Amino acid sequence: MPNLKARMLIVDDEPSTRTLLSQIFGNLGHPVRAAEDGFSALEQIREEEPDILLSDLNMPGMSGFELLSVVRRRIPRIYVIATSGAFSGDGVPHGIAADAFHEKATGLDSLFQLVKAATKLEKHVRAGVDASAPIWISPVGRDASSEASVLITCPECLRAFSLSVGAADFVIHETRCVHCDTAIHYATVQPMNPQVPHRFRAHSNGTQTSLALQLQAPMGVAR
Repeated sequence: MPNLKARMLIVDDEPSTRTLLSQIFGNLGHPVRAAEDGFSALEQIREEEPDILLSDLNMPGMSGFELLSVVRRRIPRIYVIATSGAFSGDGVPHGIAADAFHEKATGLDSLFQLVKAATKLEKHVRAGVDASAPIWISPVGRDASSEASVLITCPECLRAFSLSVGAADFVIHETRCVHCDTAIHYATVQPMNPQVPHRFRAHSNGTQTSLALQLQAPMGVAR
C-alpha cells in the first residue's frame, strides 16, 4: 500500500466513536466505511475488502473477538487494529487476532502512528491460523427451551446461524456450519467489563498475556 491511502473499515457500537473516527481518517484522505457490529462489518467486507480493519473488541451481537478471529482465518491479508478500553498496556494482548492494539481514551496520536505504519507495509500476507483454533463468542439470548443461544459466523462462507449453547465454560466445542458444512470450533466466554481495564504484560519471548480471568483460560488453549 505504499503511496496510497489505505481503505479503512471502522467497527464500533458507539455511534459517536464511529462518526468521529470516520471524519478524522476521511479528512486525512482515507476511503472510510463504518459498521456498528461484527455482522455488519462482515457484510461490508464481503462487498469490498478494506486494507485496514479498526475494530472495538467489546460489542453486542458479534464481538470484536469473534470478528477478528473470523477475519484472520478467512482474509489474513487485511491489517487488523484492535481497540478497547477493557485492556491497558502496550502491544497486542495475547490471544487477540490482531496486528496492532490501541487503548481507548489514551489519545489518538498512537492510533495515527499505527495506521501510518500499516500504510507503509507492502501487501499484507500472512499464513493465517490453524482452522482448528476456536472462535470466541458470548451468549446473546435464550431460545424457547431457555438454553443460551449465540449467533456464530462460519469463517469459511462468512454466513451466520443460531446455535444453542451452555453457559460460558471455556471449553472448546465443535459444530458444523448449516450453510456449507464446515467444521467450526468455538468457546463461549463472558463479556468483558470495559469499566475495569485489564493489564497485560510482555513475556520474555515478546508475547503478551491478559490478566483477565475470563480470557486467560480459553486464550491459553487457543495459542
